[in-house]
Amino acid sequence: MATAADYLDQLKGLLPTGPAWSRAPGSVLSKLLTGIAQEFARVDARARQLMEEADPRTSVEMLDDWERVLGLPDDCTAAATTVPARQIACFRKLAALGGQTPAFYVGVAASLGYLVEIHEFDPDVDDYEPGLDISGNKWRMVWRVDVLTSTDFTLFRAGASSAGDRLGSGGSTDLECVIRELRPAHTHVVFSYSGS
Repeated sequence: MATAADYLDQLKGLLPTGPAWSRAPGSVLSKLLTGIAQEFARVDARARQLMEEADPRTSVEMLDDWERVLGLPDDCTAAATTVPARQIACFRKLAALGGQTPAFYVGVAASLGYLVEIHEFDPDVDDYEPGLDISGNKWRMVWRVDVLTSTDFTLFRAGASSAGDRLGSGGSTDLECVIRELRPAHTHVVFSYSGS
């Protein structure tokens, strides 16, 4: 980064020759050029700071703008309270690579602390019990996430639950939210908590 002294040397080097253009340190012209050089150095330093703000991992002043543009905090992630946590959340959302393979979703679940298996329904491969109609491509766009990690999950019970309640409560709502957000739009995902 260029300092004020560097800019002063450059400005003096651009002056024409002659006795009217005194380069002596105490001259009026030298004092004027010193003020200009200090401003150039300040602008240069500020431009370098702006380069730091262009990366969410190092942004401080524009962190609110990064969060606004990236839609953070969103429904699936809690609001981070510290600046480093906010920077990490912004970078993760910006740099996240998507995927459509079961391995991708297993990895996403693992990053959230869950052990899962993915099952894709396919009538040409799977052996289903007689009478279960999955033919006609009705289930080709449905897949299931079997959550193997133990979770606090309560099933719907007649007399204890109310109309409109989910068939199960508790479970891995953060995992469900993230998977539903990342799933291909043409698919439907079902969650199974058989490991609970």
